Amino acid sequence: MSTPRHHAEWLSLVEANGPFLSLPVLLKAFPNGLDAHEPEHFKLLRLAYEEYLDAEEEPAIHRAWVDFILRETLEFPDEVLLTGQAIPTTISATIAEQGETLRPDYIVCSEGFIPLIEERKG
Repeated sequence: MSTPRHHAEWLSLVEANGPFLSLPVLLKAFPNGLDAHEPEHFKLLRLAYEEYLDAEEEPAIHRAWVDFILRETLEFPDEVLLTGQAIPTTISATIAEQGETLRPDYIVCSEGFIPLIEERKG
């Protein structure tokens, strides 16, 4: 399979929004394509994806899918993947027009991460 076609197939498996995850970006970042996964892991990935599609509106299933991708497929170790209370409260965005504050479910950081974002006053 050609590299552009492989990237296009991979993009069909994820929600690609904005300029960061697109075919031109993938071709530039991975000109030789992505590394292949073991067949056994690919089977698990397919099963997890099908389960996600069957219940994608359920927050627990969505979170399990993202967790599977980050930990099992991308193999991020616990030391660089922060979730929940481990994410500093300063990592957020307040949308005044909507009266809502957005916080990430996960952040990927270097080991020994020390946030340099200061809390805004006022």
